[in-house]
Amino acid sequence: MRRPPLVVVFVALLVIALGETAGAVISQLRPQIVRYAQARVAANPRPHGLAGSPEYDVEITARAVYSAEAGLSFFHTHAQGLGPLVIFASTVTASIVRWRWARGALYALFGLGAFFPLGYLAYSVAVLERGRDAGIELAERYVLTPLGSAAIVGLVALAVLIVAGRRRGETA
Repeated sequence: MRRPPLVVVFVALLVIALGETAGAVISQLRPQIVRYAQARVAANPRPHGLAGSPEYDVEITARAVYSAEAGLSFFHTHAQGLGPLVIFASTVTASIVRWRWARGALYALFGLGAFFPLGYLAYSVAVLERGRDAGIELAERYVLTPLGSAAIVGLVALAVLIVAGRRRGETA
């Protein structure tokens, strides 16, 4: 069994470590995170559509804070799952994909895809700075979709190479 490039393993382990740290931060500092998020919403009233009416603004602020917290939670859970998946997929790639160019392409896709959970940090920040809907759209369009697509394309390509290699009676 061959090993994947250390840079891919390092990136995956870094994402796992950041996700674990985020989980600890979320659980220990939740009140501080909520206060910070509320302060950021209050500092950016226009993007959030605050009207100056306490009844209305409380609901808008609560939705934005909830979305920011959700982004942090998604970061934590996705980092825990995607990091090991990247290590596994890149190890399978190193072990069975024969063509150097194909291995390199898969490593690049897995390395980029490993950063997908960081898109949820961008999601949390963008919600607070740009407003809930605009922030979510920004994070999904420019961070989450490209990085998630890289991971998915890499996994599909690996599966295709495995199937093609089996049909020819060899490893990919």
